[in-house]
Amino acid sequence: MKNILFVERLKLKRSNLWLLYFIGPILGVSLAYFNFFKNYDLFMQPGDNAWIEVWTQAALFIGPFVLPILVGIYSALICRSEHAGGGWKQLLALPVKHSDIFLGKFVTVVHMVIITMLILLIFFIGFGYIKGIKDTLPIFTILGYIINGIIACLPLILLQLIISIRAKTFGIPLAISIVFTLPAIIVASTPLGQIYPWTQPMLAMSPKDESPIQSYFLFYTLLGGTFIILLVYGLRSFSKQDII
Repeated sequence: MKNILFVERLKLKRSNLWLLYFIGPILGVSLAYFNFFKNYDLFMQPGDNAWIEVWTQAALFIGPFVLPILVGIYSALICRSEHAGGGWKQLLALPVKHSDIFLGKFVTVVHMVIITMLILLIFFIGFGYIKGIKDTLPIFTILGYIINGIIACLPLILLQLIISIRAKTFGIPLAISIVFTLPAIIVASTPLGQIYPWTQPMLAMSPKDESPIQSYFLFYTLLGGTFIILLVYGLRSFSKQDII
C-alpha cells in the first residue's frame, strides 16, 4: 500500500494540483466573509461569536458547492493517467491486489481533501484576523467542523471514484459532480439531504443551531452505512476486469 500511495503522488506531481488546493478555499472563504460583513447586523445578535457566524457562511458556500466539485475533480485526476493509453490494463497486470489499488486511490483522494480543508482553515483564520474580528477564536470548535466535513466527504469520494474509474474521459465525472451539486442547497433542507452525498459535507460542517439535522446519531449512522455500501461495491466492482 505504501508503494501504491507513493506512485499515486508521483502521477499527480505534473497536474498543478496546488492551484486547486488554494483556489477552492480562497473562493469559499472570500464569499463567506463578503456575505457576513455585507449582512453583519442580520447575522450578529447579542452573545453571538463572530467566528462561528462567519463559519456558518463558509459551510454554506464550501459544503454544498466548492467541496463536492473539488472531490469530483480530485477523483477524476487520480484516474486520468490510467484512462490514457491503456493504463488500466498495465496497472491491473501488476502483481498487486486490485483491492489495494482501489484503496490506494481512495486514500489519495482523502489525503487531497484533508490538505484542502487544512488550507481552508488557515485562510479562514487569516482572513478573520485581517478583517479585524475581535471575538475569541474557538479553534477546537472550528477544527471539529473541519474534521466533520472530511468524514462526511468519505461516501462522496467513493462514489466519485467509482464513477471516475468507469468513465473514460475526465469530463464525465466532473459533469456529474457539477450536475448533482447544483441542487444540493435545496436538497439540504429536506429529509433527503441527510443521505444525499453532495449535501452531507455541508450538514456535517454546519453548527448545530444552523443545521437541519434533527438526529446526529441517525445522520452519522446513515453516513456510515452509505460509506460501507459504496466501499464494498467499489471493491467488488473494481475486482472485475470488464469494468475497465
